[in-house]
Amino acid sequence: MFCVPATERVFWRTDTPPQAGGAPSTVWVGYDDGGALVFNGFDRGHLDGYEYTITVAPDQFEVLRRVLGAAQDADVVDLVCAHAGEIMARGERTWLDDHGIERGFRSY
Repeated sequence: MFCVPATERVFWRTDTPPQAGGAPSTVWVGYDDGGALVFNGFDRGHLDGYEYTITVAPDQFEVLRRVLGAAQDADVVDLVCAHAGEIMARGERTWLDDHGIERGFRSY
């Protein structure tokens, strides 16, 4: 079962039921023990459902803040949550890649 640390919060959720042609999916965001930004997703719309993790190291936060027009002391979790619609319109990985922000990805 998918487990999300208590320090994470919901970043994105779709609740369209399968009967309406959708598939509920949720993405949480927070920091890991090393201070990296982490998106944890549970996507039930592809491959009969899968989980994934996207990680952005702290050395990429300056670029992320600049791209989103924020001050260099802005909290990165608050910042990405404020721009969730813009980010998820492309998907986290694509949006990060489009803006030259290095990231890691794992799925299972």
